[in-house]
Amino acid sequence: MSARKTQGREYDTLSDHSVIYKIIKSFLYMEKLGIKGGSSADKCEIINISNNSEMITVRFSDNFQPASNERILLQKTLKKHIELNCRTINRIANNEFTLQIESIHIAKENRKDDRIFIRNDSVFATNVVYHPKQFELNHHTSPNLMRTILETFSQDLNHPKFGEIKIGSFERGQELKFNIVRKTKKIFFIPDTSKTSSYTENLPQFVNYITYFGKNILSAIRRYRNESITSELILPILFDKNDKDSYPKAYLWVQSKVEPILAEDLPELYALANKVSEKIESSDSVKATNRFDILDISESGARIKISDKNIIYCLYPCETLKFDLVFKGKPPIPINGKICWRTMDRKGKLYLGLKFEQEKELLPSLRKLEYNIQSLRNKMHAKSDQNSSLVKIYRSPNARKRKSK
Repeated sequence: MSARKTQGREYDTLSDHSVIYKIIKSFLYMEKLGIKGGSSADKCEIINISNNSEMITVRFSDNFQPASNERILLQKTLKKHIELNCRTINRIANNEFTLQIESIHIAKENRKDDRIFIRNDSVFATNVVYHPKQFELNHHTSPNLMRTILETFSQDLNHPKFGEIKIGSFERGQELKFNIVRKTKKIFFIPDTSKTSSYTENLPQFVNYITYFGKNILSAIRRYRNESITSELILPILFDKNDKDSYPKAYLWVQSKVEPILAEDLPELYALANKVSEKIESSDSVKATNRFDILDISESGARIKISDKNIIYCLYPCETLKFDLVFKGKPPIPINGKICWRTMDRKGKLYLGLKFEQEKELLPSLRKLEYNIQSLRNKMHAKSDQNSSLVKIYRSPNARKRKSK
């Protein structure tokens, strides 16, 4: 017997096949088993065991088809959690496969609380905090980051000469000039909107107005005059200057209505753009505000599924997870969880086994968590009792007599 530890959970590992045979025959044979890293619908059962116990025949549910030579952990929680470490050998029939047993793992500690399997989105995770490996602005991260930037640079963005300096992220449906700045990585700069010379300058770092917008400069001059705009600048930020295929993700935008933006003003704006970029790229964390499935939960931990590939890349190496837990119809509960195990399925989805951290500052949240889980248990027990009562009524002797008449 040896021991292993999976991010906080300790197991005894058995490789003696005579012992493994007895355990399978006594506890796992013809029983519904789960598949670690699979969904709650992925099940299987052992329908045959070879005499030397090295090979087993397993029937999988219709939605699960293991690949040849794939390593699979079959699991079941009895008094202790058991995992059967196997490798796929060949396919016998539609859903029946031969698996080679390599070892069996038995948890050293019993699980304190029974897990509740979650269905119908009654419990989910949101506001998952992660540290991006490579910065990206998207519809999940942009609002929170922009709010932080506006607070940090509130004084710099209220310029005494130009007025308001706006920061934004490139999005679909914006005006053509934004799309051109994004694609070319060049600066859209009209120093003096009333002069035709401002539209005809052809410097390599600036967008050439005539090339992209045509020669009808008088129309542009009239439009700017009607909007009382003296000077305009769109400065792309947040892109890898060494990567020709990367696109800027954000911009600084100035529409001065009083003073024109002069060439000598540009270094100041470049410096501000660099400060904004550094602040965003070095931000401590990003919150993903979409919903993430909670597959099962108890007072001590939960199993969560992450489907977003961008977030998976960042979360996989993490030791802890910070997020909000939401019971439908209830306020979010802030939770810190230690990642005890992690696994990926064949579709690239990440599954995390979490143990809730018992920190003093989180005690109020943990009390709310316990209350909501107990309420969920009570509802499930009440529903189960109701179903049992219906079965008893349906199967009562009187009901049978009436039916026979």
